[in-house]
Amino acid sequence: MRLRSRTEASEDRWQTLLGEAERLLPRYLGATDGLAHESKGIRRSELYFFYALVAASQPRRIVESGRARAQSTLVLARLFPEIPIVSLESDRNSPDAPIAAERLRECGNVDCRFGDSLLLLPQLLRAGDVVLIDGPKDFRALKLAFRLLGSGLPSAVFVHDLWLGSQPRRFVERHLPRALFSDEPAWVERYAILDSGRNAPPAAPGTRRAYGATMGCFLAGDDDYQRRLQQCRAAQGRDRLRATARKIFHRSPPRRPADFEVVPAGRTDAK
Repeated sequence: MRLRSRTEASEDRWQTLLGEAERLLPRYLGATDGLAHESKGIRRSELYFFYALVAASQPRRIVESGRARAQSTLVLARLFPEIPIVSLESDRNSPDAPIAAERLRECGNVDCRFGDSLLLLPQLLRAGDVVLIDGPKDFRALKLAFRLLGSGLPSAVFVHDLWLGSQPRRFVERHLPRALFSDEPAWVERYAILDSGRNAPPAAPGTRRAYGATMGCFLAGDDDYQRRLQQCRAAQGRDRLRATARKIFHRSPPRRPADFEVVPAGRTDAK
C-alpha cells in the first residue's frame, strides 16, 4: 500500500477545514454581529481561521499572549462563551490597557493578566489548552510556540505575524510542512470578505500572493518540536546577522507586502 505524502495529508486537512468553515460560518457571523472592525491587529478572516480549526474540539481553555486593545480577545470571548480565556499583556501601564478593560468588562470568561509571556506561558499552561501568540513576534514567537508544543500540553498553538516572505515564515515553510496558514489562497478567496466586505481578486495561476499579517497553526503531534526549537534558535541567529549587515550597509529592513502583492517563490523577504 502506498503511503500518503505530507503534501497529500495537508491537502486533506485543508479540505476538511474548508468544509468545517462553511458549516460554522452562520454561527460565527451571529456571535460577532455588531462588533466593530479595527484596522490593526488580528483580522476577522484570521480569527475565523482559528475558530474553524478549534471549534469542533471545544478546547478546555484558550490562552492568549498579546492583548493590546482586546479586539481579538472580545471576538474570542463571543465565539467561546463557555470556555475560560486567559489573556496576557506585557505592559500594565500601556494606554491600551484601560480600553481593553472596558471592552471586556462584561466578558465573565476572560481572565486578564499582565507580565512577560516568555515566563508566564510555560508556567500556566495546562493539558488541552489552545494558545494564540500575538506577542512576542517573529522568531521569538516561534521559539515560544515550539517550547510549549514540546511540553506535550497544548493541543494547538497559533502564531500571528507570519507574513509571506518573512524569515520566520520561510523557516516554517522549510521545516514544518504540515503547518497551516490563514493566507492560503483557498481561504483568502472565501473569507477575505470578512475583513473588508469585498471578495478577493482572482489569483494568477502559479503565483504566491500575500494577505494580511497571517496566522499560522501548529498542531500537537505534527512534528518534533524540540528539534524545531533548536533549528529555530540557529535561524534566529542568522537573521540577526542579516539585520546587522543591513544596518552597516544602510539597507532598508524587510517590509510586509501589501495585500495580494505577488511574492516570488524563494524570495527571502519582501523589499
